[in-house]
Amino acid sequence: MKSELVPAERGGITRSFKAFAALGVLGAALLAVNANVLVARWYKRWDLTAEKLYTLSPATLKILHALDQPIGVVVLLAHADPLSVSVRQMLVQYGAETSQLHIKYVDPDQNPAEFQVLQKDLGLLTGRAEDGRVVSDASVVITRGERHWFVTSEELVHYDDETGKARPRLEQSLTEGIANVLSTAKAKACFTIGHRELSIDDVGPEGLAELRHRLEKSNFEVSALDLSQPGTSLTECTLLVVPGPAVEVDASAASRIVDFIKSGGSAYLLVAPVIGEDRSVQRSGLEPVGALLGVDFGQDFILETDAALRLPRGAGEVFFATPKPHEVTRGLEREGVKIDSRVLVSGAQSIRINRNSPAKPLLNASDKSLSLRNLGPLFDAAHKDDPIENAPRAEYTLAVAAELPKPVGSAAKYGPRVVLAGSANLLWNRNYSDSSLYGDRLFSENALSWLSARPTLVSVPEKTEHEVGLSLSEGSLAEVLRYVLVYMPGCAAALGVFVMLRRRSLEKKSRQGEPV
Repeated sequence: MKSELVPAERGGITRSFKAFAALGVLGAALLAVNANVLVARWYKRWDLTAEKLYTLSPATLKILHALDQPIGVVVLLAHADPLSVSVRQMLVQYGAETSQLHIKYVDPDQNPAEFQVLQKDLGLLTGRAEDGRVVSDASVVITRGERHWFVTSEELVHYDDETGKARPRLEQSLTEGIANVLSTAKAKACFTIGHRELSIDDVGPEGLAELRHRLEKSNFEVSALDLSQPGTSLTECTLLVVPGPAVEVDASAASRIVDFIKSGGSAYLLVAPVIGEDRSVQRSGLEPVGALLGVDFGQDFILETDAALRLPRGAGEVFFATPKPHEVTRGLEREGVKIDSRVLVSGAQSIRINRNSPAKPLLNASDKSLSLRNLGPLFDAAHKDDPIENAPRAEYTLAVAAELPKPVGSAAKYGPRVVLAGSANLLWNRNYSDSSLYGDRLFSENALSWLSARPTLVSVPEKTEHEVGLSLSEGSLAEVLRYVLVYMPGCAAALGVFVMLRRRSLEKKSRQGEPV
């Protein structure tokens, strides 16, 4: 039986057939155009994740809908990075709410030249993992004009070592970054002078000019304040840095620093040993600040005797310290990165943490290190070995961090934060030019970032924690076994049998002359 849909057997294709075919094509084109217009004007996505990971909160929607100027978002994640897919999906959701976001993806592995340009412009720290991937300290950079905000991988997802669970923080980190680049107010970093501190104008190896330049690029207003002058006020400072006073700080200056911290300010104090004329370690004058944190200065000079940690030259005053787990030391022991991330200290005093103190250790010397209060005998050729043999040996703490309770009535997200280090070399310019001092640079930049963490308050709700990795019981393993060895092969076999029988049936009808 022949098909009736073949007009060629009745003398060719008729004009009406051609007209209806053309109208059908035109109608299909119009439907496609209308569908695209409707989708473009009324964009809609559905979040089918169990945790509603990509459903934006009202706070985020309010900020995105109010955008009236372009915001740049540069994603510096490789395609192989586990966070890459989540970040892309979240930014698609952001882009669906506003046309002011200009998103750019730069893969450090596939676009190394472009990444190096960004690295130079923004001062990014990079390393290379064992599998060859480039690892950057910033995963996302949010920009508006000259202002920019860095978002690290650790800020995109919070991992709890104790529970083994992870909490996504994609929306919180991205929204806080956008809110901060929109802010017109600049944080002010104040560096003290007047007690022979390191200078922010010094471009030499032991100056702070490079740090000043990087802070200014990170939206800080940097200034020097002379605390030796009684009338100097700290009220306009967001962050106070005391960079290694070489003489004792007077009581008035120390009192103003304490009042600044109590009122909610954060401070980074580098208190290297002050050596007197008799070559003994003197008071620093900053003991009231230590008392506020519940710590005491050792008023000593630490020498490292562990040959694996100290440098060959000298008596052990220059050595590598051991980082302790904290936000400030994040990245110093990053697994698989082929870079020297140890922290080198030069001329340090110890810090003792008292009971019930909120301070946490950041850097420690080894248990073979010793403490000296008087360096005079070291310069006596006849008795230079006596102090080393008689000095007490212990694992001394060299740097601590503390977060104090928020002042009454404060609307800040955090209480005042203080980082106290017993060495001044952690801020030197040479840390940025000598690759072997990468750890010192990373430590201080992490410390400044932690201290100045005053993001604009955005009420983005926390996402639900979930287990990291697979948790397979005996029952679930048996179920996987059934799926892999029984259900999946069985379905494939049934489908194959159906296709085979169907094909044979069609061939049989064709041979019998029946219409197919």
